[in-house]
Amino acid sequence: MTNTRKHFNDELEELNNRVDAMGQEVLESYKRLVIACEDNDIDLAHHIMDHDKIVNGLEESINVDAYLLIAKQCPVASDLRQIISAVKISNDLERIADYAVNIAKYLVKTKNDNDQFVKRVVNLTNLFIPMLKEIVQAFKERNVEAALKVSKSDEEIDATYKKYVKEFIRVAKAKTDEEAEEAMRVILVLKQIERAGDHVTNIAENIVYLVNAKRLELD
Repeated sequence: MTNTRKHFNDELEELNNRVDAMGQEVLESYKRLVIACEDNDIDLAHHIMDHDKIVNGLEESINVDAYLLIAKQCPVASDLRQIISAVKISNDLERIADYAVNIAKYLVKTKNDNDQFVKRVVNLTNLFIPMLKEIVQAFKERNVEAALKVSKSDEEIDATYKKYVKEFIRVAKAKTDEEAEEAMRVILVLKQIERAGDHVTNIAENIVYLVNAKRLELD
């Protein structure tokens, strides 16, 4: 192996390591989010918001280094797929992290006693966390079978989200204006987790592309 090729391989490995590190950081944000919701811990909610700077910094560094690698090395085939996948997956992870920040902001701004609503947020987040954990591991292992299995989990997220939306619409129609407003706010929060599930499916599609060089559109 030439020194040039070894240097390129080292840079590629470092790029993929940063995607993996980014996945772990986003996973930690969601674990903290559950604790913040359960304990109504506003300080922890603020920490989740501040922690997003780390995730954003990782995404930026991945993008910059990926484009530098393409410009300097003109990679093709599997090398190019690795770089493209790193950029796309980091973009999805950054969006997933943004949703955690939005939910943390909701906690900070909520002053009413709304335990019944927050419990639904915790339930949906607890469905999402294993999905995120498994897709991060599937990327690390380049495991297409695991990635496809994780994408199927999004169906449970979608079904639970729709069930809660129907429940909260009934609340909005039957309760006071204050409770109706709170129910509508929580529907928007639940939507954040539903969208996060969609981004995990995007990551599964990119793992398939990375390993098999085939574009696959998953539901």
